[in-house]
Amino acid sequence: MSCLVPGPRGPGGYRRLVGAPEGAPVLRRDLGVHLPSGVARSLVNFVQLSDLHVTDAQSPARAEFLDRLGDVDQPSALAVGRVGTYRAQEALTHQVLEAMVRAVRSEGRGPLTGAPVSFAISTGDNIDNGQDNELRAYLALLNGGTSVVPDSGDPARYDGVGAQHCYDVRYYHPDGTPPGERDDCCRAGRGFPLIPGLLDAARRPLAASGLGISWYAVYGNHDALIGGTMPPEDELVALALGGRKPIAAPEGIDLVAPLADNEFGPPAGVWGMAGGATRPVAADASRRPVGAKEWIAAHLCDGGSPVGHGFGEGARDTGRAHYAFSAGGVRFVVLDTVNRAGGWQGSLDRGQLEWLEAELTAVHGAFFDDTGRRRHHGAADQPVIVCSHHTLETMTNPWAPDGARRVLGPELARLLARFPNVVAWLNGHTHAHRIVARPAAAHLSGVPGGYFEITTASHIDWPQQARLVEVAIDDDQLVLATGVPDHAGARDGRSEALDEPVALAGWSRELALNAWQGLGPDGVPLGAGRVEDRDVLAVLPLRPPRWGGAAR
Repeated sequence: MSCLVPGPRGPGGYRRLVGAPEGAPVLRRDLGVHLPSGVARSLVNFVQLSDLHVTDAQSPARAEFLDRLGDVDQPSALAVGRVGTYRAQEALTHQVLEAMVRAVRSEGRGPLTGAPVSFAISTGDNIDNGQDNELRAYLALLNGGTSVVPDSGDPARYDGVGAQHCYDVRYYHPDGTPPGERDDCCRAGRGFPLIPGLLDAARRPLAASGLGISWYAVYGNHDALIGGTMPPEDELVALALGGRKPIAAPEGIDLVAPLADNEFGPPAGVWGMAGGATRPVAADASRRPVGAKEWIAAHLCDGGSPVGHGFGEGARDTGRAHYAFSAGGVRFVVLDTVNRAGGWQGSLDRGQLEWLEAELTAVHGAFFDDTGRRRHHGAADQPVIVCSHHTLETMTNPWAPDGARRVLGPELARLLARFPNVVAWLNGHTHAHRIVARPAAAHLSGVPGGYFEITTASHIDWPQQARLVEVAIDDDQLVLATGVPDHAGARDGRSEALDEPVALAGWSRELALNAWQGLGPDGVPLGAGRVEDRDVLAVLPLRPPRWGGAAR
């Protein structure tokens, strides 16, 4: 669906975007069914947003200095890989989301029948650092009808890394090089352009268009945790609200091991943000970290549709972030895969697994128990789409200070395999498009099909795309049609004035294309995935007895 692709390498390897012909959808028959007849009846069309990472790039509770550990000129690069605590385009996340909202409003159509989308679902990491100002901005941008101010701290200047008054050659400085300094690494060695006024433009208020449709929210680790990995406890809360920004770890501290350990728990020493060098910044009470109950409460009272965006009224008091809803005869089951004790990878608590099993049982006329025996009861069959932030492979976080056993990926996969009406699992987290067929388990060999795990890339990293998903019935099979639209940002930000959000969103996408960590063999970031991970027609057998009025 997208027609924007990386152009040729220029000086320093820097690439611009170029247009390319749209390719035909790739037919995915991994689960053993036949070609579509070409006459499909749509059940539901929706858009999946993921990993918006609406970011307060000026917050003192961020550890951008860690990112250099993954740079190729550092001895730690092989050990830590891509770090992801700093991006050249991170000050432009509000404008990117606004540009995606505009694309959905103008171009949001089912990729198979062309019918308008009926709702959106955002599969986690809606914000970047678990802060109240980020939360309020993300809600406003999706709901619309108001002005959003993408600024914090000092109202007179941009105060994040990349600003002229705190010049550091390891960060991108779009305004250029101050007198007596050498060019930063991005401009000197990677060909990044001068864009005078970019950071000041990023702070200006913008009018939020709003999606104009109902939307649902999924809880992600960056929604819940500082840096996506650390619970918002006293030391970090004080840091977020205070007037000193860490700019380096304490001398002699080894940060490589704590970075790796954060997959499965919070770091010792809060990533070296305590006790190292700092610089003064303007304190701002709006940077207050928010817990799950407050995060949910903000959705319940934001005035958007539906009320709560999936979260029930009782969740305001319990912090329960899993729920289910129906649309077009399809049952959507939304999981909370965040380990709130810490760590950036996911898992479930035991109670949520029991709830999930009950939800799946309720929409199956027949299923399998945990011994592989077929069970029947009087429920009406519905196709099921599971939604979460984490993917199957990233459900690996067992951290539990209270000793409770967490549910990891293999156990969750075994449960889903027992329920043949599960047709898809939508998620994000990895910032890369991917579609994986998950066949029925071997001991359930009489079960048709399996499901497709559909992972969608982020709004902050290349390629900054969403995913359109249409569920349709075609003869005696189900079709999952997906497409990955670009946001409405300018193909080349040079063509627009910096006071236009589409210009800033265009610059963000171009800068994201030129990231220097996490690259594929072609030197391009991996987020776009393969052609078979983007615009596809994935087909599955219809499961008995009837779905949407179509006989098996």
